[in-house]
Amino acid sequence: MATPVLQFKRGAFSALPALKAGEPGFTTDKFDLYIGLDSLLANNKFVGSHRYWTRETSSLGSGVNLVENESGTDFITLAAPGSLSGITTYTFPATPTDGAFLKTNSSGTLSWSTQITNPNFTNANLTGITTIGDTDLDVNASSVDFAGIVTFSNTTQSTDKDTGAVIVEGGVGIEKNLSVGGATTITGNLFVGGQSEFIGVATFRGGTINLGDANTDDINVGGEFISDLLANDDDSYDIGRGPDKRWRHANFSGIGTFATGAVVDAVQIGINGTSEIDTSSGVLTLDSAGGQVVVDDHLSVAGVSTFTGEIDANGGATIDNIQIGITGDNEIDTSSGNLTIDSAGGTVTVDDNLNVTSGNTLSQADLTQFDVLVAGATGAINDSGGALTFNSNTLTVSNTIDVTTIEVTNVKAKDGTTSITITDSNGHVGIASDLTVSGSLTVLGSQTEVNTETLLVEDSLIEVGLINSGGNLVPPTTDANIDVGVVFHYFNTAARKAAVYWDDSEARVAIASTVSESSSVLTASAYAALEIGALWVNDCAGQSQVISCTGSERFLENITIDAGSF
Repeated sequence: MATPVLQFKRGAFSALPALKAGEPGFTTDKFDLYIGLDSLLANNKFVGSHRYWTRETSSLGSGVNLVENESGTDFITLAAPGSLSGITTYTFPATPTDGAFLKTNSSGTLSWSTQITNPNFTNANLTGITTIGDTDLDVNASSVDFAGIVTFSNTTQSTDKDTGAVIVEGGVGIEKNLSVGGATTITGNLFVGGQSEFIGVATFRGGTINLGDANTDDINVGGEFISDLLANDDDSYDIGRGPDKRWRHANFSGIGTFATGAVVDAVQIGINGTSEIDTSSGVLTLDSAGGQVVVDDHLSVAGVSTFTGEIDANGGATIDNIQIGITGDNEIDTSSGNLTIDSAGGTVTVDDNLNVTSGNTLSQADLTQFDVLVAGATGAINDSGGALTFNSNTLTVSNTIDVTTIEVTNVKAKDGTTSITITDSNGHVGIASDLTVSGSLTVLGSQTEVNTETLLVEDSLIEVGLINSGGNLVPPTTDANIDVGVVFHYFNTAARKAAVYWDDSEARVAIASTVSESSSVLTASAYAALEIGALWVNDCAGQSQVISCTGSERFLENITIDAGSF
């Protein structure tokens, strides 16, 4: 069985109330546990707090926290190591010594001391100009090893090899990176007086990299560029200078782009030696500046060409695959003239329906295979005056008749028995006998009454609250501010209504024993009791049982009993 959850009264320490006798309270910000004594705030008994200790883990030992003042959150932890060989006791000295530090003997007795013997520095921080020799800092060795990070806090600037916070008379060996900070009396962050040689990859990042300080300095590039050469501004810098310092040859395997044009003495434009201009990566525009672009030989266009102006083909045009359209439609516009199709003694063939309107005349046309729409003609079919007239008194349809409106008073069975009557004054339809609807039945109106003793419904789901949209029932798209449900009529000293419904104003399902209704809104004056064998709840915690019973014992499951907050 899933057991219920019990929670103490809880809240911030500043809001701790007077607790009743035996009532627990827990402060969520300081982790203090209190027990009430007599409903007086001053008599709340402090039991303990997690903030005064740190629990051990699989790799760390426990510790005692020395917490700052009552309003603070920081503390000092005295912690045991992750593992011990036995019980160890450290004994503090009775009185402090000014400027001394604690050190211990092999028994754990602590004492104050001011001397360091045989040090091994780790993460040392030396403040001021420090000289390390045989006797300084009480170091009894000819050398000192720094195992960790060493920080020299002196800020003396270096202007030459004999000034600065650290002065090294001998050579310096550096296995790792060397980072140099800013300087104020020399140019740059790293100053090298002699010749420098970099072997391997050298990377200069950020800022401006200057090579030479005059146009008389020579820059010799013995290697190859493996990156783009980009100017940091548009249209500001040149390559070469004419006529005395020009580049000789330029080889481009790709496209050369010149924003302001190019002056070429001898034009050679070609792809792989042919006389071609490749526009696969862009558009070629020939601008004649108001004149004409003249092609004195044949113009061959392999793909689709678009002409925004007129096409003047004085010598005629031969088009193998004709696609003629007006604004995207497959039309030939004859509003400015006549369209003449001359078959030169042959046959004009239309392989789809031919639609002829406005009283046009078709002569010598073979229409045996297609549909013909006749408007305004005379003969067997006549639409003069807006009515369709047949020369015969009887219309016989062998297959299907499609009529928009049909007017009739009675619909009778084959033997003459009236089956359906339609009243002229209001259009009411009467069914004389049983009505069987094999398909769907849609009833539009304000009220539907079923006056039967027994209502049999095959459907497993009944939907209510749908709305009429063009003759179809669809879910609502706006809040109609009405309640939706089932109303039960019964008698208890008077006619009453009970209901199970969705309470729109409260956004929940209500079960009421007495309700009143106005404009599809139910008002409950009494709520009904609910008798069940067990209770399951499916909410933010998922689906779970909250009330169960075994034998004669009832259980509360998956429930948090919350004493509230303060």
